[in-house]
Amino acid sequence: MNAVVDNDIVHKGACYGILADIFQAHDNASGAIGTLGTARFVVSKRIKKVKLRRNETLALAELGKFLSRSVELTPTEDEQRLAAEFEFAAQQRAVNLDTGESQLCAIAIARLVPKLLTGDKRAITAMEQLLDAHPALQAMSGKVGCLEQVILDLVAKGQLPLPRTAICSEPTVDKTLTICFACSSPDVQPETVLEGLNSYINALRADASRVLAISL
Repeated sequence: MNAVVDNDIVHKGACYGILADIFQAHDNASGAIGTLGTARFVVSKRIKKVKLRRNETLALAELGKFLSRSVELTPTEDEQRLAAEFEFAAQQRAVNLDTGESQLCAIAIARLVPKLLTGDKRAITAMEQLLDAHPALQAMSGKVGCLEQVILDLVAKGQLPLPRTAICSEPTVDKTLTICFACSSPDVQPETVLEGLNSYINALRADASRVLAISL
């Protein structure tokens, strides 16, 4: 596996219809991306709850196609134990690290997966705060990527029309991306989008300088 990815990014990628595109940089071959076994049920339920402009059947089909090529991850007993330790440390310090993110951390560490991609900024800042609280989390230094970095990859490669059309067609899916892509304007320059995405990434980096990846 080249990366493990959380349900939030999978959900938004399916809603936008660009799941295959956003993960191409991490090798779109079968088995390159790992997702928790809960993704099939959790993400499909979230898609049905969101009021999409396009047919939700298309989003569900996008999800199914992606999951058929990804690795369904089930934490081992040791990984579950490690995840529980992360969650306990988070509770003691009153930071937000839910079960899904803690399990992805444990799996990435135990299986030597080089990247963890998550749309949960609170989880990223929690990992940063817990880096000195649990020695195992040191392994996550520089290995965590956020949603904006994933989308930045597409724009930086000259593919602005694809993500902008997808994101602006579903403006309620992610407010930050809707702002970055200036969806209220009829046209936008790539430099403006890059500046917006980098602004959010740098703001997150200020709170998570050690765990947030320099690039994906």
